[in-house]
Amino acid sequence: MSRLALISLALSFFLAGPATAQLPRPDLYVANGSVHAAVELGGTLYIGGEFFEVGPSTGSAVPIDATSGLPQGLPKVVGKVFAVASDGAGGWFIGGAFTHVGGEARSNLAHVLADHSVAPWNPGTAPDIAKVYALVVDGNTVYVGGSFLNLGGQTRNHIGAVDATTGLATSWNPNSIGEIRCLALSGGVVYAGGSFSFIAGQNRANLAAIDAATGALTAWNPGANGAVNALVLDGATVYLGGLFTTAGGQPRNRIAAVSVASGAATSWNPNANNTVGALAASGGLIYAGGYFTSIGGQARVGVAALDATGAATAWNPAANAAVHALEVNGSTV
Repeated sequence: MSRLALISLALSFFLAGPATAQLPRPDLYVANGSVHAAVELGGTLYIGGEFFEVGPSTGSAVPIDATSGLPQGLPKVVGKVFAVASDGAGGWFIGGAFTHVGGEARSNLAHVLADHSVAPWNPGTAPDIAKVYALVVDGNTVYVGGSFLNLGGQTRNHIGAVDATTGLATSWNPNSIGEIRCLALSGGVVYAGGSFSFIAGQNRANLAAIDAATGALTAWNPGANGAVNALVLDGATVYLGGLFTTAGGQPRNRIAAVSVASGAATSWNPNANNTVGALAASGGLIYAGGYFTSIGGQARVGVAALDATGAATAWNPAANAAVHALEVNGSTV
């Protein structure tokens, strides 16, 4: 091409009117791998490539019908969701590592209403790379745990509480030196697990109990020598899972039960051979999920049900990879 032709071509770009922005269709299905060829014929789009699934672009948080297993509509989350808590009115508070929900800018925290719209509620966390790992809702208070250093417009190190209506930080401020991975609430006490050594002005090894009103520590101090990733309360017992090999003053491999009253380990000892990252309690059983292949004296891959003695029951779904979350609803896990 001649120099004159190149100059003419360049001028045509500058003199042309502005191009109309092309917006992607939110309802168009997506593939889970590369698409190398596409052709439209008679209103149908045929595609080929390196994918093995094609489906709706849902984002990172999807309510699924408990009967049919089909996904229900929800504002698309751009990023990851690690925690979901009911708002008690048909909607959800969500936390994770995301930047937008339903097209609205949200920094790792958002409130999705029962009609699946995004509420104005916007506490936000900082820095931007911070994550929210745990949420507990109690009335008009949302307790939050994660890796953040700022929450609801105030300095809050890894743990804090925000107003469920305004999104502003409350005065509750235990101030953890280390990440909070899980939270549970019972009897006016917030139980926190994670990877920390100091919280609310005192030494605590990865496990603490905090007054839900004042933010002060209780005397409860079981201790664990590794990260605590999951907590569930059942009666007078706190069950915990994680990376530890001792808890409540006793050798316990990655899963344990400690007394709510004393913090001492009970005799319950399923002895998992790898990380436990999820727990649920129902009907006298403790359901555990994680990376293990042996737990409760039996071969169990990723998920197991444990009885009051710590032994694995006959229930054996045999997941083929790690399980990170569990919920029990009646007779369904």
